[in-house]
Parts: sequence; C-alpha cells; structure tokens
Amino acid sequence: MNADELLDRYEAGERDFSGVFLAGVNLSGVDLSGILLQKANLRFANLRDAILADADLSEADLYE
Repeated sequence: MNADELLDRYEAGERDFSGVFLAGVNLSGVDLSGILLQKANLRFANLRDAILADADLSEADLYE
C-alpha cells in the first residue's frame, strides 16, 4: 500500500490498517489519530511530525 491509498482510506473513515506493508512511505506531518497499525511494516517510513494520538503501533516493525 502506498501513502496516497492509506490517506484516502483513512479520510474515508477506515482506521484498521493492521499488518499492512508501508515500508518507506512518507507520512510526515499527517494526522493519523486513532489509526491501528498493529504488526504493520513501517521500516524506513517517514513519520516525522505525524500526529499519532491514540494510535496503536503494537508489534509494528519500525526498524530504520
């Protein structure tokens, strides 16, 4: 999944993105409050200044 698809689905009200492959995506400065990213692959993703209030990143791969 790319950043545009994630953001489109998030804006449409979807919050559960558990297990998705988002390695290398740029989500810098994006408001993702309440998003569920359990076990998601976020390797090398840019989350700088992203708003992740109430987000669930449990077991997400955040290796850089």
